[in-house]
Amino acid sequence: MRITAILPVCCALVTTLASTASAALLRYEPFSYDEVGTTMQGKTNPDGETWLRAGIANPPSEIKVASNSLSVPFPLLPPVGNSGEINGQGNGNGAAIRLALGQTISTGTVYYSFPLRMDELTGSNNNIGGFFIGLNNSTGSQTGNPTAVGARVQARIDPTDPTKYNLGVFRNITATASATSWSGPLTVGDTLFLVASYEIVSGNQNDIARLWINPDPSTFADPSFSPLTTPPTLIDNTTATGTDISIASIILRQSPAPHLTLDEIRVGTEWADVTPIPEPASLLLLLAGCVLMPWRGRIPHPTNEVPI
Repeated sequence: MRITAILPVCCALVTTLASTASAALLRYEPFSYDEVGTTMQGKTNPDGETWLRAGIANPPSEIKVASNSLSVPFPLLPPVGNSGEINGQGNGNGAAIRLALGQTISTGTVYYSFPLRMDELTGSNNNIGGFFIGLNNSTGSQTGNPTAVGARVQARIDPTDPTKYNLGVFRNITATASATSWSGPLTVGDTLFLVASYEIVSGNQNDIARLWINPDPSTFADPSFSPLTTPPTLIDNTTATGTDISIASIILRQSPAPHLTLDEIRVGTEWADVTPIPEPASLLLLLAGCVLMPWRGRIPHPTNEVPI
């Protein structure tokens, strides 16, 4: 095998081995679609599940395929394909789409992760903004707006600095401007890595929503991870309101949130499912390929010359 071919082979092995290690993953959406600028509604992801309409806005949805991938922190698996764009023009009645998880989860915790970049603070934004991603209790297509959404991640323009924005996480409740689960000011254009979770607790009105903003990479792929030992950046568990729900899908929604790009959505029932890293053996192969690449021009190639 020629040395120039080693690096692509190593990269393929990294993906294969790491995919095997993430066998418990419920859904993975890398936005690996070539038709940049087209609606996500109706597209089928690598798991074979199709994004279905879940809101009152008529197609074409403004949730679209965007060019290029968003970066993720090392040592997460590198992103592939393109990304997704929500353009911030929802004014409360924007498009929503859902991707079924293949099962309904009524106990335990559901995690999801994705890199996020806030592109500009446009849209019909107010002091609570709007949620743009969350976990839903339904599957299939619908023409009414989704109402049962847990661990919803919400964005708004920062009330004290209009050049910044805030993220918030909420259970299946309506956000309030004074909620303690809003972040401090965040910078437009920065790429963040987010992990959200929805813990289904026995009883009514006591489920817990959590959000980690740029969590410690040392926790990635950790099967023993606990939110008790690694507290989230934001948590919503302070009021006995709302309705607890089961989880059957993930929702993307074009709402009164700013214009944003997101990528590499993973949904699973364990922290390790949504923070996958390559297996050690595949990391060594990738490193070997990187080391050998500079030598590709120094290795002599065989010729057909016959010595005299």
